[in-house]
Amino acid sequence: MKTTRLFAAFLAAGTLSAHAERKPNILLIVADDLGYGELGTQGYTKDIPTPNIDSLAANGTRFSNGYVSGPYCSPTRAALLTGRYQQRFGHEFNPGPPAEANAAVGLDVNEKTIGDRLKAAGYATGWFGKSHLGTAPQFHPQKRGFDEFYGFLGGAHSYVNAGNGVNGIFHGTEPVSDPGYLTEAFAREAASFIEKKKDDPWFVYLPFNAVHAPLETLEKYDKKFTAIEDPKRRKFAALLAGLDDSVGTVLNKVRDLKLENDTLVYFISDNGGPTPSTTSGNGPLKGYKAQTSEGGIRVPFIVQWKGKVAAGKTDDRPVIQLDFLPTSLAAAGVPVDPAWKLDGVNLLPYLKDGNTAQPHEALYWRFGQQIAIRKGDWKLVKSAGDGGVAGAGTASTEGAHLYNLAKDIGEKNDLAAQEPEKVKELAAQWNTWNTSLVAPKWTPGGPRRAARLTTAKAEEKDDDNAPEPAASAAGPWKSGDSLTGAQSPDLTGKPFAITAELDGKDQPQGVIVAQGGNAQGYALHVKDGKLALSLRRGRELTSVVATEPLAAGAHKVEAVVAADGGATLKVDGKSVGQGKLAGLLARKPGEGLTVGNDGEAAVGEYTAPHAYNGKVANVTVSAR
Repeated sequence: MKTTRLFAAFLAAGTLSAHAERKPNILLIVADDLGYGELGTQGYTKDIPTPNIDSLAANGTRFSNGYVSGPYCSPTRAALLTGRYQQRFGHEFNPGPPAEANAAVGLDVNEKTIGDRLKAAGYATGWFGKSHLGTAPQFHPQKRGFDEFYGFLGGAHSYVNAGNGVNGIFHGTEPVSDPGYLTEAFAREAASFIEKKKDDPWFVYLPFNAVHAPLETLEKYDKKFTAIEDPKRRKFAALLAGLDDSVGTVLNKVRDLKLENDTLVYFISDNGGPTPSTTSGNGPLKGYKAQTSEGGIRVPFIVQWKGKVAAGKTDDRPVIQLDFLPTSLAAAGVPVDPAWKLDGVNLLPYLKDGNTAQPHEALYWRFGQQIAIRKGDWKLVKSAGDGGVAGAGTASTEGAHLYNLAKDIGEKNDLAAQEPEKVKELAAQWNTWNTSLVAPKWTPGGPRRAARLTTAKAEEKDDDNAPEPAASAAGPWKSGDSLTGAQSPDLTGKPFAITAELDGKDQPQGVIVAQGGNAQGYALHVKDGKLALSLRRGRELTSVVATEPLAAGAHKVEAVVAADGGATLKVDGKSVGQGKLAGLLARKPGEGLTVGNDGEAAVGEYTAPHAYNGKVANVTVSAR
């Protein structure tokens, strides 16, 4: 009997020791386009309950000055997965529509991901959701350190249609024909993976596409928000409620398996809200997605690790998504090699060991011609939200604005003239950082052209694979052609005309030609089966839509904009619609011209790239 008791005690001690030495599970949840002002725990809006996401803050620490290193999708994700500023390896912009992506456009294969690092440390690794880091085989998540993948490879995606081709839904490399409502599908698959791997340390990367447009929702969520009068806000509320429920699905699985105390959980958004597009709000912050103003780069940022990280705490020290990788490695007991040149820092000493210092001396941004540096309470910034130039181009600190964020969270009071020495100090520090970066490997206006330039040298001896000539800046253009912002027509303050030839067997839909984005630009497209011209002027959107459907088949279409903003639409020489736009373009858009799609930032009320489903040819755009 005594021997039996001693043996039982030995087994119990061994079990406790093994449990104590267990590496923590890691759950990294990313929302898409969720603004800083949303979520109940953020304290700015009350119309959309988010109890599951809020529970993370109640049981963990919320950083009120949490940032991402890029103001929109793909660059943020590239930095998140590598722990390095994305500009160090040329991933400064989104890689372009899936149909345009090729071997040169995606997360640099020389960069190791958090999946690579944790898999090498014995973790089971799963990726459930959006990629947006390249569609060629070498960029597939299962080639980037992940054992299992369920999701899509492109940028935007429908919530209710599986899609097809390169941007379909895949389980591994096999297409999925009926995933169900996509937000719920990603949560379901993540929970299933956790169940299967419950006895091993696991890492789950869960990048939802919610709450990114399109605003496609389920009736069960729509019914909850009938009191919201704004129809767009009502749909957004349903989308966010679906996201919160799906976060709950995964958190409940962790709880049911009694793994909460063994699981480090992060929650973040990939960038600020695109408020004019979806109503996703940024609270008191200035600006939106795709801007280096606070509204584009400051995001909800929560860390939970029950029993290790303080519960219900708000920390106001600036941190950034680059920190997740080194923090995870520290939690897993993986030493960091200085040769990896990580830019993130391990947050555990600040979260659980009482370190009161600042995790970062400074944080930096470069996004084309937009720049920013935050050091302490001071921020030097040149943003499209301050009237700066969006899109690709040479970045500089000249003309940057200075704000004290502790006193002016909304960036309303420019102190550059009053604090010239502070401007000089921050500009010098940003310039030093900038010298350590490389040029973008592709730009918003021309992913195909950038890819061709990258691969041309390797292909120049193979006539069959020789790169196509770049599109002429003078036109005419055809499907797939694109120009940089600098190459594109300058229609500032000018009446203009667009002509194009269409050839398609199906009912036409999609963008025929576009230039610009959601701040300034135009798009000739098909809306609800009818030819339409949309124009953005200082983010204000106005459209003229034809009065009759555009039939399938070949057509010549025209749009003419007069000096007073009056617009006329023609199909095969016949006038099919007239109306009044808000005016002419107030400035030249930074985003370039694209034919057959709308690149990355949508001009109209559709989800970019919104590719045309037929062929477009002989496109001209000319000032009148």
